[in-house]
Amino acid sequence: MNWKEHIEQIVNSAKNKVVSLNVEKATISYTDKINKYEAPKVITGDEEISRAYLVNRLINELDYKPENIEIEKPYEISLGRKTKTHRGENDLILRDNKGDAFYVIEVKSPKEYESGKKTIIGQLFGIGREEARKHKVYYLCYYTTDFIDGQIRDKVIIIDFQKYQEYEDWQKAGEPSVGNILSPGYNKPKKQPKIKGHEKYDLQKRITKEELSALATDLHNVLWGGGGTTDSEIFYSLVNIILAKIQDESEREEGEEYLFQVNAYGENIENPEKVYERVNELYKKALRQKLNIKDEKQLSDARVINRNKFPLNKLVYTVQSLENYSFVEGRSSLDNKDILGDFFEQITRDGFKQNKGQFFTPTPIVKFICYALGIDELAINRLNKWGKLPYIIDPSVGSGTFLIEAMKIITKEVKYKQRDKVKNSFQVNAWFEEHFMPDYRENRWAREYLYGIDINFDLGTAAKVNMILHGDGASNIFVQDGLKPFTEYKKNDVDKNVLQVKERDSLYGDKEVNNAFDVVISNPPFSVNLDTETKRTLEKSFLYGNKKNSENLFIERWYQLLKEGGRLGVVLPESVFDTTENKYIRLFLFKYFTIKAVVSLPQLTFEPYTSTKTSLLFAQKKSKKEIEDWNRKWNIYSDEWSKLKTCVENYVKVYIKGKNKDKYPSIKDHTDKQVRENIERYLKLHIVPEDKKLDIKNLLLKYQEEIIETGKYDKDLIEHFGHVNVWWVFSEVSKELNYKIFMAEAENVGYKRTKRGEKPTPNDLYDEEIAPLFIPRGEILDKYERKIEFYMSKKDELNIKIKKEESKNEKSNKKRIKKWKDDLVWYLEEIERLTNEKNEVIQIIDIYYAKDKNNAWRLKEEYFDRLDETLLGHFKNGLLSEYVSTDVLIRKNNVISILDKFRKEIKWELNN
Repeated sequence: MNWKEHIEQIVNSAKNKVVSLNVEKATISYTDKINKYEAPKVITGDEEISRAYLVNRLINELDYKPENIEIEKPYEISLGRKTKTHRGENDLILRDNKGDAFYVIEVKSPKEYESGKKTIIGQLFGIGREEARKHKVYYLCYYTTDFIDGQIRDKVIIIDFQKYQEYEDWQKAGEPSVGNILSPGYNKPKKQPKIKGHEKYDLQKRITKEELSALATDLHNVLWGGGGTTDSEIFYSLVNIILAKIQDESEREEGEEYLFQVNAYGENIENPEKVYERVNELYKKALRQKLNIKDEKQLSDARVINRNKFPLNKLVYTVQSLENYSFVEGRSSLDNKDILGDFFEQITRDGFKQNKGQFFTPTPIVKFICYALGIDELAINRLNKWGKLPYIIDPSVGSGTFLIEAMKIITKEVKYKQRDKVKNSFQVNAWFEEHFMPDYRENRWAREYLYGIDINFDLGTAAKVNMILHGDGASNIFVQDGLKPFTEYKKNDVDKNVLQVKERDSLYGDKEVNNAFDVVISNPPFSVNLDTETKRTLEKSFLYGNKKNSENLFIERWYQLLKEGGRLGVVLPESVFDTTENKYIRLFLFKYFTIKAVVSLPQLTFEPYTSTKTSLLFAQKKSKKEIEDWNRKWNIYSDEWSKLKTCVENYVKVYIKGKNKDKYPSIKDHTDKQVRENIERYLKLHIVPEDKKLDIKNLLLKYQEEIIETGKYDKDLIEHFGHVNVWWVFSEVSKELNYKIFMAEAENVGYKRTKRGEKPTPNDLYDEEIAPLFIPRGEILDKYERKIEFYMSKKDELNIKIKKEESKNEKSNKKRIKKWKDDLVWYLEEIERLTNEKNEVIQIIDIYYAKDKNNAWRLKEEYFDRLDETLLGHFKNGLLSEYVSTDVLIRKNNVISILDKFRKEIKWELNN
């Protein structure tokens, strides 16, 4: 039974029947005792159903007289202190026995409650002022119904009109509500505190997407002054407040009142300073317990809001807006388990001002990186082999986008889409149950396996909140510089912390490395100024600690973090791949990593925040043996180059300058054939077939400049690569390594930013599934059957009514009978339409889907690659469009997108 049917049953079965309601026919009528100016006879919206419940509750439960209630009274409403007026109708007024207005009530439908709050300005305050010209007005009420755990409850904001007669005054005070419960018998409104575990007064855990979306929009409109500014300080203050709320929910015990709420004592709202002090203490506790902040001075100085940007009235407003909802358990009973995560992403998108220094990597890029790295297959392999999951880190985490997507993908693929690949051994099943169940805590595994670091305190906080709201309550987010020594990343002594693991690496200048992570995913800051404290430790921690480019230092840090065989998927500026100043880091990458792929992104990818051309780098950390092999080869070809350099320079002296060959031991015994071979070997990058016609002298004369150039070495590279021409040596080493690097260029990445926001574009990186892998066949058919059964029952009721009326013969009401028969025809047509539609859906599903071993309806193998346009049409704009899938498509046989080709060609070696 839905909320409308529930209300219908309540009002129609009331002992004192004051409302008659027929949801199906959309008709409504009130007792004549109620003063109706324009009482509706036809239901035109859901708010009329909420009002019907309210009227019934006021009379039958709260002991008010029907004759003291007025509906749809018209007014000429003035807009605030301005003179302009417009016509309006009041939804409901409850008068006292003197004729004064005790409650002036604006009713909204549940879906419109958050989004419709703007009507408080005009409708409520406007009508309140007009009513106050003749009568005393006590309270303004903004009202709807909540349907929680099968019960209808009031959801109301109550405004003390005696204290705030202008909207602007109420707004300046933080829009306080003196109650959340309608009082009986003209008693003063009461604000019932929220209590942990209370049957009626605990936080709301069932939250709709519409509610949270409207709440996010409302917060944005109020906090950012109607959208006129996008100050990030306001965003950060809001994030801190949410963190304080999460802390409150986490530490409350059964029966305790929550601290994160604005209290009311009769008609007096709690002093805003007290609200601030209480929320600020929660925030400090959260910094200590959830963000691993240990510095006592930092904790002492911490403030939940910037009061210059975020005054106390906005704090009061925000706390009141959020206080009813659970941000820890608010996912438990929802089809959309990620609803709170969506809420946070909306306020991030709408409220955070991205700029050149701080911007978020778009989701299509992040999804591509995660699937290209094969973290889905890696997770299943780890679970089957070791009973654990891969450790994943982003050492420049920002707001947490990479970790969020990695978490979503692993849970979705391991728990649902590739569950058949997970072993059913006792060990694996036990681990699976502990870390992925129940559904509303299915991301629990992330508390151990996901790590993030960010130097920006506010972004680090945002990442933590983001992770919690996406279902991970204890992820390892460190508000630190991602380039600090590993000993700096401290947390409590109870939880495991693999980030503090360190050991010396003899093949890496005997520097300390972590060697703990299976995957690094990141978009590091490009060419930023480093923290002064961090700079002091760079030369001790990094081979190239004296270099300027921050992205190159992060490349070293990724090596330090990864295990042997660890996977790297990152965004880098293209300058890393092609400029002279960055050749040292390219050599570093080839020495310490196997480069798997480079995918070039279009110039617009990160505009307008930066116009830097970027590419995606995919690589795998080499084993100790592979690095030793590289060193061995490097030394062999370095020696060869050195010998050839000496020989060729001596040839120049002999053949061009006329020196005596016998005076140069390195070449005195060389035949002309050997001389030519050595010159050609040394000048390998320049020699052309026509050079065979030249004698030795002319060959040397032709390439005098090239000989000088080939003999040069970079002073910056001497320490780590020797006194050699590194590109000459590298070209020889790379020939022996002899592996293919996947190269691709994307022209479109699924979106394009414009002044009006993002707009969708084609996506060369990957395709979406459209047709889901699994379909809830039973759920779909049940919906049809319930509708058909309902209409059948209505049809049967009408038939009985018609027969009964017709049995009266000449006394029968022919007009009524005709109306019923017309309704009967409509019901029969609907039954036929729904039956046909249901049969068509059955046919579609049975063509494309079949039961698997777990009795789930899975897409048949022959349609897995989603190339059947008819299949896709059913989900794009057909009968199954409600179930369309936006998941990344991982094709098995056909190569269409870049991701298809990548996963077909690139094989990641499995480490331990």
